[in-house]
Amino acid sequence: MPRAERYVGELMMKLVARETGDISKVDYKPQKRAFNPLPFPDEQFLVRKSPESQGVCSAFFTELIRDLWEDDSCRMHRLMFLRHGAVIAECAFEPYDMDMWHVSYSMCKSITGMAIGILIDDGVLTLDDRIGDIFSAYTGLFNMFKKSITVRNLLEMSSGVEFNEAGAVSGNDWRRGFLESSLKFDPGTRFEYNSMNSYMLSAIVTEKTGKSLFDFCKERIFDPMGIKRVFWESCPQSITKGGWGLFMRAEDMAKLGQLYLQKGVWNGQQIVPGEWVEESSSQKINTGKDDREFYGYQIWINGDRKGDFAFNGMLGQNVFVYPDLDMVVVTNAGNSDIFQTSSMATKIREAMKNRIVVSDDPLPEDFAQLSKLKAICKSVSGRTPDYPYITGGGWKMRTMRMTKGSARPAAVSKITGRGKFRDSVFSYNIRNENQLMQTWFKRLDGRIYELDTQGIGIFPLMMQIVHNNFTDGIKKVGFRYTDDGAFFIDVYEGEAIFRLRCGFGGKRYVSDINMHGENYKISIKSFFTRDEYNHLVIRNEIYFLEEACQRIFNIYFKDETFIHPLAPSRIEIRMHETPGTDMFITTMQNLNPEGAGLESAILSKIVKGGVKEAITHAIIATIQPVIGAVLTNPEFVMPQDEGNTDFEADYAEKDDTEVSAPDVCSDAGYLG
Repeated sequence: MPRAERYVGELMMKLVARETGDISKVDYKPQKRAFNPLPFPDEQFLVRKSPESQGVCSAFFTELIRDLWEDDSCRMHRLMFLRHGAVIAECAFEPYDMDMWHVSYSMCKSITGMAIGILIDDGVLTLDDRIGDIFSAYTGLFNMFKKSITVRNLLEMSSGVEFNEAGAVSGNDWRRGFLESSLKFDPGTRFEYNSMNSYMLSAIVTEKTGKSLFDFCKERIFDPMGIKRVFWESCPQSITKGGWGLFMRAEDMAKLGQLYLQKGVWNGQQIVPGEWVEESSSQKINTGKDDREFYGYQIWINGDRKGDFAFNGMLGQNVFVYPDLDMVVVTNAGNSDIFQTSSMATKIREAMKNRIVVSDDPLPEDFAQLSKLKAICKSVSGRTPDYPYITGGGWKMRTMRMTKGSARPAAVSKITGRGKFRDSVFSYNIRNENQLMQTWFKRLDGRIYELDTQGIGIFPLMMQIVHNNFTDGIKKVGFRYTDDGAFFIDVYEGEAIFRLRCGFGGKRYVSDINMHGENYKISIKSFFTRDEYNHLVIRNEIYFLEEACQRIFNIYFKDETFIHPLAPSRIEIRMHETPGTDMFITTMQNLNPEGAGLESAILSKIVKGGVKEAITHAIIATIQPVIGAVLTNPEFVMPQDEGNTDFEADYAEKDDTEVSAPDVCSDAGYLG
């Protein structure tokens, strides 16, 4: 069994056993800095124009955005369309912001390919250079057979090296792991997607220039294009990861697609050689996949339209380029997409292939359709008072999604023609939420609950593994209700306390999490609901605004004493994460247990034997844990509630009272 694959199995077993802290074989050091919301003086921005001015009908984008929004599986974050170099449609989906950077995953492989093309044009590298010669200090007699692997093989994913993505958790020296690994097939004979090929291309840039790939790209690509707010992670040996780890804004992603439409020219300057643009985005190797049959040099050749290609990253990070339309489409999402096979990718590719109609000449401005496009973009963003919409129960019940500003009852959304089911379930009547916050929350103020089981973190497992930043385990959960009506959940994880402000009534608040020296921004959307046993549940949807991940953090109150002045003695916490279960189960199922050694023998028994089913259940229990927690300070004296302390009676008395939707507060941390 390959060592890297064995380490993946070991890591997975540590995670399901809820081990915490330093469980990785890769040294951790904080890298990611906080996102800067302010533009740099020399940052460049694309121009904005109407779709009709660029020969496309606004109605096309309105229909596509509606289709993506109504499909829950798409989990859209951002969407941007360019034609002739201008942004003609863009929207951020609630709670995301168009201006913030986003993890790109494998989308950045195409940028790594650009850097290689520049080096080839500089004359310091050729496609036929062999990695055995480039890294001669790492290769001895044992690795002589690998000298046939070329730069070309790395670019087109045909190296055949067994050391794959799993190597990122196997140790600190990824170059040595790649060069010492065995081959699955002769280099150049077939396609096999492997992110470590991209990492080795990054290592080649460092070997040839003495600079990291990130620094090289800043000098030769990013700075000339005015791409300033960007960050790229590196391995423990300070080599840029190359195949993942890049954070970039959607507009900057779009600029890179436009760069390729312009044959590598930006503002009159040749950034990427024109010949390389054509070579890298043309068919180089057959992938064996029906819907994306060919691969270029770190670029997918989709074949939806003449000459089209894509910079593709998992979970919905894409730059689709359509030369025959002179168009670029950019997506950020958090779905289950691995290779453009999700509902999101299918909808966009089908629309661009079969439904879009373009004109070489400007169309007459259609202000009615453009207004509808602007309205739906504002509506899905959740940041406008123009389109509040009824989500269930009719206007009298006022179960509605609140947007930034005060409600405007006359403007009811026609997005769906009916209330969205998920909102009717999770959006609780604003009147109920205000009453609960004024009565029940006072009983929780200052209460701290200790978890029965530790080892679960606020970070989803996907983020822990990708960033090599593992949880110290949540130990306690506390509640605070402030004088200004704010409700906080305090999460005690390791030595840190994450103070998360809940957003009720459609409000959202941004909180910062510092996980072992790395800063991440989250947005929390909170609801009141009931489970099947009529227990009160506070549902918290935690969105990691720079990531493709989401964490559900539900708190169940089962103790009947909660209806009296006392706080419950126990609570139950249930979590879920997206993406989650399916991906990790697939990882375990794909492990190759064959090999020598005690570890391989044990893992073989697990993967092949009946224990495999138990491991699958353990993974589900890790990603969807149910944890009890006990009150640690029952002696805490609660303030006396004013008026009726029985919420049910209080609510029954006021059931027929008209309650208008409150204005959204103007807190600086509020997104709307």
